[in-house]
Amino acid sequence: MDRTLKTPKVKDILIKNTITFRPHFTSLDAVWCFEKFNITEAPVIDVNNEVIGNITESDCIKCLSQSLFYDESRNRTIDYIMSKEKIIAQSEWDIFELEKFFISNNQRTAAVVDTNNHLLGIVTKRETLKALAVSILGRQKYKKEIKTPFDLDFREKVKIILNRYRHAF
Repeated sequence: MDRTLKTPKVKDILIKNTITFRPHFTSLDAVWCFEKFNITEAPVIDVNNEVIGNITESDCIKCLSQSLFYDESRNRTIDYIMSKEKIIAQSEWDIFELEKFFISNNQRTAAVVDTNNHLLGIVTKRETLKALAVSILGRQKYKKEIKTPFDLDFREKVKIILNRYRHAF
């Protein structure tokens, strides 16, 4: 029986089919997509599929409220209102590194990119929670299947030692 705890990695819980935005999209485009796809933020990518930033509902709220307050009719493009900070998770991180990343950065999602900064997908807090829950259930099942240790008599101990010795060579 394998006695190691298998922890999922970011690449195991990655969402590959993800909503992304281009810099020339408008803030209203983002609002309609947030509503239609029930998301709160998404990566912004350029024509080469490279991540150049992140757009959130908060970015759009700020933009639209300022437009309304100042009675502006213009509809700002995403490149103007998006965060240029790239929120990136590494595909080889395990679930514990991802948890620390989400908590310390107060993020809900993160883009996952390859070595050339091309978008592979996103990872979310929700997917992280599901992976942790599945791991906990698996660990509980594993613990139930472990037999209670018992004392072996001298003859049984010698057999085990000899078997190990034979398999070592």
